[in-house]
Amino acid sequence: MPMSTSPTRMGFGLLSIVLLLTAFPVSAEVIWRGDFETGTTEQWSGAPKSDSVKVVKDPVRAGKYALRIDGTNAAKKGSHDRIELQHQPKGTAEGTERYFGWSVYLPKKFTNSSHTLGYFESRNSWRQLMAFEAQGEDIKFSTRVPYALHWTGKGKLTPGRWHDFAVHVLWSRDPAKGLVEVWFDGEKVVPLTKTATLRDENVAFFQIGLFRETSDVPETVLLDHVVEATTLEEVTPPKLR
Repeated sequence: MPMSTSPTRMGFGLLSIVLLLTAFPVSAEVIWRGDFETGTTEQWSGAPKSDSVKVVKDPVRAGKYALRIDGTNAAKKGSHDRIELQHQPKGTAEGTERYFGWSVYLPKKFTNSSHTLGYFESRNSWRQLMAFEAQGEDIKFSTRVPYALHWTGKGKLTPGRWHDFAVHVLWSRDPAKGLVEVWFDGEKVVPLTKTATLRDENVAFFQIGLFRETSDVPETVLLDHVVEATTLEEVTPPKLR
């Protein structure tokens, strides 16, 4: 007669399988890249067509290419100068969790007027949800539902080197469910913080580039390694040498 398997033995076997499966982390996935490694801006829909926007080979944060924006008040829109790239993530609906990363290089420090270095905004209602703002070498991060300042980096935005940004977001209108975490140059500067990250039923989109109070002073911003993914590791560029 064939031997019967006891419930205890079956339970132990199932538990072993579960423990074995959970020992392996969920696979990381890059959802989208805007790193200019095509040698063009084609990864970005509706990228600005201008002589002030160029794909360059030096300096770069990773790979072979980066994007250089040489901004002037010729790009004035209202009270701001704006030369921006826009990414519409697929993963900003209620309950979706994502990591976003990008790198910025300033040949010279910003003027002391207000600049924005990457922000998320609501589609259709056109209101910012969170943003990195800069004046001179100072930078800060805030969420906007409602407004809350989470970090100020005095003197952190130094020129002549690459700076890395990373944001972890769980998108939700519910402040008990939504969350953000922020890293700057590999250091966690905003611990996991519960907050509403969506304002209404509209999804969020990301903008980056030159966005400043209008000025006669020409300024240059370089961008590289813009990534949307499911883990921090996937949006973090290689260590600087």
